[in-house]
Amino acid sequence: MITPIFKLDSREKWRPQPVETVELLGTIRKKPIDLAKLPKSGGRMDFPPDMKDPKGTPVVGYHRVVERAHLYWHQFWVWYLYNPWAIAGVGVHEGDWEFVQIATVDEAGDRPVLLTASQHKTGEKREYWGCELLKGRPVIYVARDSHANFFTAGARGSDDANGKGKVLDAIEWREFGPWATWPGRWGNSDGVGQSPQSPGSQAERWSQPEVYHARAR
Repeated sequence: MITPIFKLDSREKWRPQPVETVELLGTIRKKPIDLAKLPKSGGRMDFPPDMKDPKGTPVVGYHRVVERAHLYWHQFWVWYLYNPWAIAGVGVHEGDWEFVQIATVDEAGDRPVLLTASQHKTGEKREYWGCELLKGRPVIYVARDSHANFFTAGARGSDDANGKGKVLDAIEWREFGPWATWPGRWGNSDGVGQSPQSPGSQAERWSQPEVYHARAR
């Protein structure tokens, strides 16, 4: 299976974490978070205002494959505890789910044809052969603070992804747990900078990857 390589910005302070870090740091309804016993009615996770990215944890992501439109969409989701990105001071929020998907003609994921990269509320798309490749693996540049994913390095408006930080080429890709479809928010931020829903609650990103790809830029 071909997997993406993520290059972080040199000023990035947050990195993909295993979801169990929320159990170490967060609460929900003022009680410690237990991913195996999340409230069925939803709710909001809450993290301390002085939270820092945990050190010593493995770099983990979550993989799934969906067969749609005669292709196999391999989705690679990553979880960040915090998103400091803002425009004019607005937009900072707890929690951040981002992903890259690779569409292949085979279920094993060895014959890629299309890629989609998440960016804020939209995304960017390319053919596999139009991507930067490193030993056959597509390179993704992650914007500082926002964690938006781009196919090339550089600044774009308020997003800056110089690619000179950590290179994440050995991410441990795990399977999703039941928490993937929990109907709550992975953070206690609302308003313009709203904490994200669970991956399984993110509409076409989860259930119709081919539609998400078609609507991407």
